[in-house]
Order: sequence, then C-alpha cells, then structure tokens
Amino acid sequence: MDETRRNEGDPPARTGEGLAQALGGEGDTEFFRRFSLNAAALAEELGVPRSGDADILFLAFLKTLARFGLFEFGPVTIYVPLIEDIVQRTVHKPPEESVASLVEFTKVLRAEQRRFGRNRIDELQMLLAFMRMEQGLPARVFGELGVRPEEVEEFARTGRTPDAGLEQLFSPEEAADYLGIHVQTVRAWIRSGRLKASRLAGQRALRIKASDLASVLEPVSGDEAATEP
Repeated sequence: MDETRRNEGDPPARTGEGLAQALGGEGDTEFFRRFSLNAAALAEELGVPRSGDADILFLAFLKTLARFGLFEFGPVTIYVPLIEDIVQRTVHKPPEESVASLVEFTKVLRAEQRRFGRNRIDELQMLLAFMRMEQGLPARVFGELGVRPEEVEEFARTGRTPDAGLEQLFSPEEAADYLGIHVQTVRAWIRSGRLKASRLAGQRALRIKASDLASVLEPVSGDEAATEP
C-alpha cells in the first residue's frame, strides 16, 4: 500500500517496511533484509509512530554496514554514533515531512537502480541514493564531508579514490620554504639520512614526499612553546 494513502485508522508501519513495499521484490536481498531489520528495530526503539523517515533509513543503512562504529567506503568515513545522536534528537517530525523524505529517497533510489540497470538494490546504489538527496540528514552529512558521488563510484570501479597515490612532491628549495628553514639544512638532512628523498628518473633533481617532511618535526612541551622566539 502506498504510504501516502494510509487510512488514519491503519496501524502504523515500521520504518523500512514502507520502502520495502515500494521496492517490492527488488529489495529481496540479504543486505536489504538486514537493513530492514535494523530499520524496524530503530523505529521501535525511537518510538516512531509511522514509517517514512529517510533519516532513520540512513542510520539503519550505516549501522548495517558499520564496523566498530565506523562506516567506511573509499573516500567516505562516517562515525555512526554521532549520526545516531542526531537522529535521536530530531526523530519526531511532522508526518508530512517524514513521508516527503521517504518519497524523495525512493525516487532517487529508483533512479540509481535504472542507471545501473540491475534488478536488485545493492549497497552501492543505496549509498549513492543517500548521497544524491537534497534534504534531510543525508544531504547535511555528505555536504559537510564534501565527497561527491562520482568519487564513490570511482572507488567502487577501481579501488582507488581520485588522485589516490599522487602525493605532493617538494624540491629541497620548496621544502625549505615550507618548513621556514635554510635550504642547506634540508640538504644536510638528506645527506645524513634524516630526511628521505628520491631522484627523478635519469635526472639529478631531488624530490621529497610531503609525508616524509613530517619525519623532521618533533613535538614540543608547553614550556618550550612558551619560549619560542
């Protein structure tokens, strides 16, 4: 039954059931079953009076795939307890707002399914659908992360995020400017082995990885920081 046509006397459906009904057999996968169970458990725990809150579906999705409280997939890392705290504080919304969020999510998820040309909904399609939402908690989270759906798809295809492995390189002069020291100091560190450097193939030019520059930084005590000139 379409959630927007529920009679007022009907018993409230649990969150997740409305989405499952909308998707029909296309949501019949092991992942989707676990997701639906998590959504139902969250709805009962939070006392949601009716289905249709995309924020709770988002939390259920994260909890289904999280390990040790973290959802991680390529460029996306989300601390799930933080999302759960937000949902707990904002769960009671006007019914029309909750239904509208489910309608939007279902439409976006359907669009992802058509784009992929698959008969079943999988984890990647659902993640991309949440990322493409324009309202609610998913839009807020991915907006703050600054991660684009294209980056997630690139990781799913290749196992790499865009520009992964292209670490910034510094010449000795650039490294000296970056650290605010004399270039001869940088060259002395390279000669002594304190600072790693590499040569460009077939050339004498030296290059230093940005991550290796951190090896010459040492922590200071509060007293030392206070006496810095």
